[in-house]
Amino acid sequence: MQSTFFYSPEYDYSLGLLSCLHPFEGRKYSIALRLLEQSAGQRVSPRAPEGPVSVEALLRVHDRSYLESLSKADRIASVLEVSLLRWVPAGVLQRRLVEPAKWACEGTLQAVRWALEQKGMALNLGGGFHHAFADRGEGFCFFSDAAIAVADAIAKKLLSCDDEIWLIDLDAHRGNGFEDCLSQQTKLSVFDMYNFQVYPGLHQKDLPFMLPLKNCTDDAAYLEILKTELPRFVEQSPRPALVFYNAGTDVVLGDGVGRLGLSPSAVIERDRFVVDALRALGVPTVVLTSGGYNSESPKLIAQLAQYVLQD
Repeated sequence: MQSTFFYSPEYDYSLGLLSCLHPFEGRKYSIALRLLEQSAGQRVSPRAPEGPVSVEALLRVHDRSYLESLSKADRIASVLEVSLLRWVPAGVLQRRLVEPAKWACEGTLQAVRWALEQKGMALNLGGGFHHAFADRGEGFCFFSDAAIAVADAIAKKLLSCDDEIWLIDLDAHRGNGFEDCLSQQTKLSVFDMYNFQVYPGLHQKDLPFMLPLKNCTDDAAYLEILKTELPRFVEQSPRPALVFYNAGTDVVLGDGVGRLGLSPSAVIERDRFVVDALRALGVPTVVLTSGGYNSESPKLIAQLAQYVLQD
């Protein structure tokens, strides 16, 4: 199965003094790339989006009124859930926070297009903004990049509305926005292991592969659930035309936002188990890096990228 990855220096959020208001490491994408190059012992050559995602692509999923509202500081602050940011000039917030998200969205769009055309596995070093809805952003997510990429693929006839898509979401938080936006476009099967004791809370429906976890769930418990339930999901779900793996690194012990209890070695084991399962399936796959608010996050992203790219 062919593999590649997408990255641009424009993915990094230029937080500056804003970093004291939020635990997110805005440079984690460039740090991850540098660590990947160190482990490879040479410079690597990612595929780079040529620009930010277009307004046309955004409007296939998001309401125009919502997109226009992102010209206001108070709306940007509400998406980031940092009320003090409403006093920062909107232009500064757009350049430093909204524009990087647009670049990462284009990376996901290009990764989906490549995966479908090459029938391979593509990793976007950014993306995985799984809390954005059509009419609003939440949880540091401005745009629903997976849904935007699927809508683009449908418009270009690389997918149809009748195609099955899988969303395997192992970020610590439930992928409420991805689930909502993707289910309105195509047939969708979701596998989501998430901490129900943090935002956005317990799913309202009792779905077989929507798997709630408690705060501080440790390596043994987490990996037992994953290695039992993911093979069942693969066996019981309709064969997909495309798979998203949302590989959040906020599951690590000490991440104050995810609040789970995994060691870095368990996250590596998790990622390799999922990647191996999807390689064996042999369908177009896109891997997204999603959330991670801890010092281990760039290292784990680099480890994941190295594993995806190996022959």
